[in-house]
Amino acid sequence: MDKSADRIVKRFDYNRLVRQTTMPIITIFNSPTDYPGKYVARVFDVGKPTNLAAVAGTYEDLLEAIPTGQMVRLERNPNDDPVIVETWV
Repeated sequence: MDKSADRIVKRFDYNRLVRQTTMPIITIFNSPTDYPGKYVARVFDVGKPTNLAAVAGTYEDLLEAIPTGQMVRLERNPNDDPVIVETWV
């Protein structure tokens, strides 16, 4: 994705995500090509990436962006791109 179009947030608002998407999915990436050396949590609308993202230097800091108690963590599938850490639905 072109990061110049990204809207970076510190924390995702779950209620807003539900209103703005069909089904919000947040995927966490470790050092993707558009943000080398960073962890990125990007919102997807079902399978389509959006421009809404959170960026942090560490995985632990990035977890602060995930809505607490409202989403479920899914392990990375072995067939996923290697930069994918996990997904939240």
